[in-house]
Amino acid sequence: MATAPQPVFRLEGHYWGFVADGALYDRYGRHVGWLEGSDVYLRRGAFMGQLRGGGCVLRDQLRAEPIHQAARPGVPCSTPPAPPPDRDPKDPLDGWRDALPWPLPPPEPLRV
Repeated sequence: MATAPQPVFRLEGHYWGFVADGALYDRYGRHVGWLEGSDVYLRRGAFMGQLRGGGCVLRDQLRAEPIHQAARPGVPCSTPPAPPPDRDPKDPLDGWRDALPWPLPPPEPLRV
């Protein structure tokens, strides 16, 4: 059963994307990676960070790099949810940094 998308924000408060059914998507609906528990991996299998309360993906700078996972194919998202408004910035946690790239490159224009 599909779960409702959970919005994901950068610490500065910018809406970045969403998590749906264990997959991480950017704001344009491009599949970026997946979750294993609270750990977030990029599609190529590299560790990205941890999904923390409040919908931020953060990287613990003291945590050892987990084992690289096997790459996974993209999971299409037919229509991304309407983006929520940006929110107030969160205070950074000591020893943690935002793991989400910014700014996001816009999607490629459709070729006709």
